[in-house]
Amino acid sequence: MYESEIKSLNDILKDCWQQLSAGVKSSKHSFHHAVLGTTNEGFTDTRTVVLRKVIPEEQCLIFHSDARSPKINQIKKNNKVTWLFYDEQSRIQIRIKAEALIHHQNELALERWNASRLESRRCYLTNLAPSSISAIATDGLPKNLSVKALNEENVAAGFENFVVVNTKVLELDWLFLNHAAHQRAKFSFHPETNEVKQHWLIP
Repeated sequence: MYESEIKSLNDILKDCWQQLSAGVKSSKHSFHHAVLGTTNEGFTDTRTVVLRKVIPEEQCLIFHSDARSPKINQIKKNNKVTWLFYDEQSRIQIRIKAEALIHHQNELALERWNASRLESRRCYLTNLAPSSISAIATDGLPKNLSVKALNEENVAAGFENFVVVNTKVLELDWLFLNHAAHQRAKFSFHPETNEVKQHWLIP
């Protein structure tokens, strides 16, 4: 979105959902990868995750993870998470506060597993949990499972470690960085009343 196109708060929110959805479809889009923040013993842990699905009508963002990952344990203790997206070309930043719900070994997890590529499923076959200490530099994957050797059967065991995390957006903070005049807006979502409160903010 460029300065000349900014007409209203409604236009901005619509564009946010469109750009987030575009980030799912294209790995080249700036929003395909995002920074996800969780709480860990009083500190904020951040890491880059892939945005896997956006459901604008439900205000939801989805990513995949390993059930053994530290961030999943952190979400179990505190399901409040934050997202950070930034597009350098348009100079737009989106920060999101959300509540996370973990789906493991259920219908949604199976649906997302079946929709993922074999190379992606391979990532959940590590013998040790993510963040485990290793004596050598290694991806932890079985050496007999090269990308070319993958099939439905030899990646099936990874489903045990596969989780889908559905994050319900509570607040979206939009910032347009422009040398002439920065602009900022905030959107708060209230599922119980189906209401969206929106305000301009001082950048």
